[in-house]
Amino acid sequence: MVAGVSQSTVSNVLNRPELVAEETRARVLAAIQATGFVVNRSARTLRAGKSSTLGVVVLDVANPYWGELTRGVEQAAAAAGCAVIVGSSDESPEKEKRLLRLLEEQQVRGILLAPVAWDLPALEAIRSRGTDVVFVDRNDPTGRFPSVSADHVQGAFLAGQHLIALGHRRVAFVNGPRSVPWCHDRAEGFTGAFEAAGLDPADCVREITVPAMTARAGEGSVSSLLDPPRTATAVFCANDVLALGVLKGLTRRGVHVPADMSLVGYDDDDFAELLSPGLTTVRQDPYAIGERGARLILGTDHQDRDSVTFTPVLVVRDSVEPAGAAGPDVRGSEVRAGDGRAGDGRVGDRRL
Repeated sequence: MVAGVSQSTVSNVLNRPELVAEETRARVLAAIQATGFVVNRSARTLRAGKSSTLGVVVLDVANPYWGELTRGVEQAAAAAGCAVIVGSSDESPEKEKRLLRLLEEQQVRGILLAPVAWDLPALEAIRSRGTDVVFVDRNDPTGRFPSVSADHVQGAFLAGQHLIALGHRRVAFVNGPRSVPWCHDRAEGFTGAFEAAGLDPADCVREITVPAMTARAGEGSVSSLLDPPRTATAVFCANDVLALGVLKGLTRRGVHVPADMSLVGYDDDDFAELLSPGLTTVRQDPYAIGERGARLILGTDHQDRDSVTFTPVLVVRDSVEPAGAAGPDVRGSEVRAGDGRAGDGRVGDRRL
């Protein structure tokens, strides 16, 4: 041994450094660096029977929301000495299935999945073979899989409630495919706000479905949005990236936001407040969702809960005005789930 110590001491330096004297630990680490030694993770997995790698499958890692969620996973994984493999399903059930198979072949310790398909028997088979699965950004209504998510129904309800309070009765809703779980939930929450206000969603909400939740798809929806007779006074988008595309498309056609058309997004991505006008949107915390999901798999979530639901917040900025009239300035405020008011700071905080 270059460091003049036993193999068991080297093993302790790498795996349980607190058991080794500081001087010995420094000598071993210096020898490791000098020899270019690299830990064989595959061999360690075979001996320990447990991988040090987590798998993550999301819709599109290029989307700021999923990028932030993945960053939360990486933070929790790094704290536990684990690595992360990330894949994008691109909203394709077939690609999702291939990624799950590849991750299982890599013998990952567990998989965090933002599901497109709803193939619970296939996921149960993966789990029965020893790979844990945790849903992120989606709850399992059957209760068979642990999950970490925000309440998408309530978040979209807040958006609808806000537009209704400002007099909007003809609203376009740009949504992704309802086969995507959160697209379905956000549609349910948004139309539910009109029902709760005693309004018929069939008369008030026109849903425009796009094939993907991208800025390009959002911009492409504007032609349909402005088809005569143009009656909408506001647009709600199922995520901020769609709203970014809608804003671009409206601007190119000379439709001003919010003077001619109000606009609401969902997610509160970093760019939302930087747009002109600043985007009114529903805030989630994807970093916290990813971190908490990783902790569930790693067994470091000491609150011992199989399902975690975060509370959404409506962030009011400059992209919404009252229908046909100027109204009170509530920009920059937040409205939490279960509260119909908009004001300074955080109001109506309620844990779901």
